[in-house]
This record gives sequence, structure tokens and C-alpha cells, in this order.
Amino acid sequence: MAADQVNIAAEVRRVPNADWFHVDVMDNHFAPNMGFSAAALKSIADLKQAPIDAHLMIENPENFLKTFIEAGADSLTFHAEATNRIDECIDIIKSSNRRVGIAIKPNTAFSEIRQYLNKVDMVLVMTVDPGFSGQGFLANQVEKIREVRKEIDKANLDIWLQVDGGIGLKTLETTLEAGADFFVVGSSVYYEKDPQTALNALRNLVL
Repeated sequence: MAADQVNIAAEVRRVPNADWFHVDVMDNHFAPNMGFSAAALKSIADLKQAPIDAHLMIENPENFLKTFIEAGADSLTFHAEATNRIDECIDIIKSSNRRVGIAIKPNTAFSEIRQYLNKVDMVLVMTVDPGFSGQGFLANQVEKIREVRKEIDKANLDIWLQVDGGIGLKTLETTLEAGADFFVVGSSVYYEKDPQTALNALRNLVL
């Protein structure tokens, strides 16, 4: 979402060593913005530069999962707040041998999804409200990250803990200390003159 979407292929090539590409899909209902379509996601996947992490900020994701799977998503994250058919969403993604992610917005308690930990591959804690790139990091989400990490470790689960929103040099360190291990970086990379240098500086904090 932070990249120049008109020149998306060129933007992808500006960060040749990105581990994943995080594609924000929005329907202007669940989140107050429009994001990537399945066709746009496919155009990125067809470049075969890195796996695609599809973040579905859309209502009733169970109706669209297969479309994004077919478009080339390697990991699909849906929001717990957007559906009352969470188990169905998990089953659809798993049946296609893709990674399953479940996301919660800042005002959603971790307790709302705790029961699904042993069924998913990733938990996404949003550190901004969904919708727009460049928002400020919500520091009150750090304790939630710690809570999720504690539960993952307690159950000895092999789950990625992703954070998305306002992640830059300082906030990456903060969320890393809290237990996150998958960091979505957008404006802190693509708003810089040299995105690859910016990405390398962030990666150096983790390695």
C-alpha cells in the first residue's frame, strides 16, 4: 500500500531482497479505503520475486479466499472481526496448503482469538487502525504483543507473530523486544529515497 501502485512492478524490484511482499486488500467496508484486487495481487505474484502475504481487510473473507489463493497468495490473513465463520476461513486456506493468518484490530482483545492459536500459522496484531499507510504506531498495542507471545510460547506452538502499522527503526525494536517476529514495513521503506537501504537498516535490527 505504501508503494507507487501505478508502477508496482518497478516498486517491487526496488527491494530485491525483501523476504515477503505484504499486499493490503481492502473493500472500503471493513477498512475505509480501497486496496489491491486479486488481479493486482496476481501481477505481483507473477514477478516471482518473493512470497505473497495477503492481508485481507474485507468483510466476509470466506467468500473471497479461493480467489486470492488462485491469484497466487502464499499466506492469507483474515480479520476475526470481519467474519463469524472463522473455522471455515481456516479450513479453506489450509485445504489449499497456504499459511493461515488471523488478525485483530487495535480495539480487539487477544482473548477473542486465543482459542484458534493451535489452528493457525500466524497471528497479526495491528498496531494502527486498518486503512491507510503512514499512520503513527499505537504504543498501547505492545502489551497485547507480549500477551500473544506468552501464549504461543506457553503452548510451544510454531506460529509467527506479525505486527503491522507504524513500524520503523524505533518501533521495530520495541515490538521485537515484545515478542514479534514478522514485521510489516511500508512507509518506513517506500517513503524513503532508497527503499533497499531503508529495508537493510530495519533488517539489521532483527538479524
